[in-house]
Amino acid sequence: RTEFEIGALEAATPAGMQQEVVEKLGLDPALVNGHHRPSPGEFLLFLPNGGEVRLDTATGRGGITEVETRFVIFESNVLHLNHLKGIWTWVADAYALLLLGMAITGIIILKGRKGLGGRGKWFVAGGVMLPLVFVVYYYGSR
Repeated sequence: RTEFEIGALEAATPAGMQQEVVEKLGLDPALVNGHHRPSPGEFLLFLPNGGEVRLDTATGRGGITEVETRFVIFESNVLHLNHLKGIWTWVADAYALLLLGMAITGIIILKGRKGLGGRGKWFVAGGVMLPLVFVVYYYGSR
């Protein structure tokens, strides 16, 4: 985030404000994706990749926020949100089925006191109850 002060805006329309801010900050007009006026005293310009210019129209004080992608975190998020579609959907579904199989065999593989008939039932109950409590809390508050 970079702070700035350009003075009060003289333009009355949002389009005029956009042009004035672009000129005073020396921004490339092609990089501006639009504008928004959330309140009478506030003005926003949208920049590429989620960046924005936010300023107070009366004082001209504001800041430029630029978003940078972080190595590995960005790529992981792309996989998590399944932006790739296609084959990645099949890979993710196969992995989910493998995890489900591992969980089920983990429940039934042990016998005796350590298995499902002994202390295992409490672990299974805890593993089922925790998500259920979250779902009831989350959707019950709506």
